[in-house]
Amino acid sequence: MGIIAGRGATGPPLGWISVKEPMATDLNSIYRTYEELLSDVDREFNRVRDIFIERMQCRMGCSSCCSQLFPISAIEAAYISKAVKALDPEAREQMRRKALAYLAELTGSEVDENQGIEAHSRVVKEALDRLVGRRHIPCPALVDDACSIYSHRPIMARKFGIPLWNPRKPGVLQACELNFKEGEAIEADGLVEPQIKLEHDWLEFKDRTHRELGLPQLTATVASAIVFDYEQLLEDQIAQQPEE
Repeated sequence: MGIIAGRGATGPPLGWISVKEPMATDLNSIYRTYEELLSDVDREFNRVRDIFIERMQCRMGCSSCCSQLFPISAIEAAYISKAVKALDPEAREQMRRKALAYLAELTGSEVDENQGIEAHSRVVKEALDRLVGRRHIPCPALVDDACSIYSHRPIMARKFGIPLWNPRKPGVLQACELNFKEGEAIEADGLVEPQIKLEHDWLEFKDRTHRELGLPQLTATVASAIVFDYEQLLEDQIAQQPEE
């Protein structure tokens, strides 16, 4: 089956992440399940990269995809906030200033650091709805073309580069234009089904976590997670859960 690549194989089956049992509502357990999902995403990226190894330009020093605009979830944002808090104070402050500049460019106004996360989310969502695909802004986590929170980067940052299945455009695989030309036909056997499974696992985990913690629907960016403490948001929601 050939699918056309747009801007923007066989192998061992991936393990299923089970969220059928009651989910533990403590942050460490949530992070452990999330990290299992991230490991599956990384493993699938590496598998597909090896299939197209002669085409792939993804390597240290290439940050072409790190200027794309895309939203991240509250769970991803919390995981990034955790990484940012572990940085030394000087690096953390430098990243915060870059994140404030990023958000000002994205939204068209200075960030009110005292506003709540939900209010910030509404502003970010409106900006992304307007600018995705039209603007590119370098990620504030970049330092010398390398990600300074690499182990905590969000799911999209882990996937971009290989041909990606998009449920909104199932007939077109999205891929980095440095690796695949726009309109190029790609042999898609063995590519789509693992990505559908990964998307299912991620959405099921995310939806269940949001539901069980009573999290509001939020739209964030990496910059949002640097400026605002999404990890504290999750901790606050966990603390409000009734004891069994």
